[in-house]
Amino acid sequence: MVLFAPSGELGMQPIDLPEEENKPKAKERKNANLRPHCGMDQIPVMPTVEQRPISTDMRLNDATRKLQPTREKQGAWLRTVFFGALEAALLCCVALFNGYPVVTPDSGWYLRSGAFQVAIYPFRAPGYGAFTRWTSLGTSAWFTTVVQAIVVVYILRETFVYLIGGDRKYVDRCLLFGVSVLAALTSLPWVTSQIMPDVFAGVLFLSAFLLAFASEFRTGQRIVLALLLMISVAAHSSFFPIATLFVAAMVLLKLGRRIYGLRPRWSPVVWVLVPIIAAGLWTSNQNQRMGLGFRLAASQNRFLLATLFSNGMAMDFLRANCPEHPFISCRYLSNPPRDSQDFLWGHPLVHELEGHEDEMEAILHGAIIAYPRRFVVSGVHAALLQLVTLRTGEAMQLDFRADYDLLSDIFAVLPRDLSAFKLARQFNERLFKLTEAVAPVHTAVFWLSVAGCLLFAWTGRFTRINQFFIAAIAFLIFNAAVCGAASEVFNRYQSRVAWIMPLCLIAYVCSLLKERNSGTIFTHLLAPFRGGLAGRVTPEA
Repeated sequence: MVLFAPSGELGMQPIDLPEEENKPKAKERKNANLRPHCGMDQIPVMPTVEQRPISTDMRLNDATRKLQPTREKQGAWLRTVFFGALEAALLCCVALFNGYPVVTPDSGWYLRSGAFQVAIYPFRAPGYGAFTRWTSLGTSAWFTTVVQAIVVVYILRETFVYLIGGDRKYVDRCLLFGVSVLAALTSLPWVTSQIMPDVFAGVLFLSAFLLAFASEFRTGQRIVLALLLMISVAAHSSFFPIATLFVAAMVLLKLGRRIYGLRPRWSPVVWVLVPIIAAGLWTSNQNQRMGLGFRLAASQNRFLLATLFSNGMAMDFLRANCPEHPFISCRYLSNPPRDSQDFLWGHPLVHELEGHEDEMEAILHGAIIAYPRRFVVSGVHAALLQLVTLRTGEAMQLDFRADYDLLSDIFAVLPRDLSAFKLARQFNERLFKLTEAVAPVHTAVFWLSVAGCLLFAWTGRFTRINQFFIAAIAFLIFNAAVCGAASEVFNRYQSRVAWIMPLCLIAYVCSLLKERNSGTIFTHLLAPFRGGLAGRVTPEA
């Protein structure tokens, strides 16, 4: 390269420089143009970068990296939706096998009461009738069954998210595994495929539990859970006292924390209590609109009185008081109702007591006051018996000589379904054999699940699932106490919630597998057994 240097005042003299000496000075001039303009005495020292054009491949790679999270998120949503649809189909497997949603003699009452908003003896809770009206679209009971399956899948997913945790993919796989096991070995698909409010017993427990313990859930999730809890409580007259007992247990638990100097959080109690109160007000308002008065349970006195006739307390009270009180029931001292079902459905006494609520209340309260110890012992005995009476499939076998109203109810509300119902296995007495086959399996799975959950809880691991297990035991006891003491012992009442125990065991197993992947399974499980051979076992890599 040739440069010119001054030679004297007017002349310029050329100077030859080597090529390697020219390159640094050229770079310095190029970098100087990139520096900001500032004073000569305050020239900042800045790193310089050569400006090179970005290739097309680099731009494509950058765009691909930006699109990858979006594609992964979309794929995760598609996987969740696909798995959810498959899980809902699994929960409807009994209805699919039957060829129509499974019904009981009470199903027609709910369909007719919900469609026409009329009060039909013995005046059950109006909540599930309204649910069938909204979900069947006045067209088919299949829509109601599908909505029930979707509700169960949603609440199960939220439960798995809280109990098991982990990434979305793992939760999706655990949920598919869990629903498959529950569909094959428990009563869950039977209650989901049925046009009865029994499916909402488990939904009530799961939604109340999550509202009480899942404090990390967002407000939107809590609102959905509160809505499901409200619908569940309004679905059946037994659900309100069961939910009330659950809230009372929560309050006692919160007060117990204060004894140990811990500050309780009352917001979960509010989240559970408000939907229960809303369901009670809605139910009372619906009863008033149907001419039954602003009351929560229009027939509760009849069911309790039927129980007192069944255990003999009502008849003993009448024998002791009939000479002084001219009760209508005194006419039947020589021909009393044989049991609660005879009182409710076959005996003429119940028809003569129509419009005489004061007499029913007098007999009910008088018998309890006269024999309080006997009432408590009878209630405890019925609750314990109900706790272990959980055979699947009760009332699945229809007798149209006694249940002749069922056909007319289906024809009046869902006329398009009548032909499909007549072709179903249940109508043709081909479903009962299946219930007889699976019922012992479901009972065995329940008790094995209880034993397995006790072993997992004894290890002290999985705190959240331990809480779930304790809450589930309490809920099963509340369900048995309310149904056994206030009504009568039936397999149906406890089989509707028996699947909660296998669900708890599935949660334990999925959490165990997750810990195994992290290499901590033996460390935690063998901790209570330290010493001897167990103390020499090394954690699995």
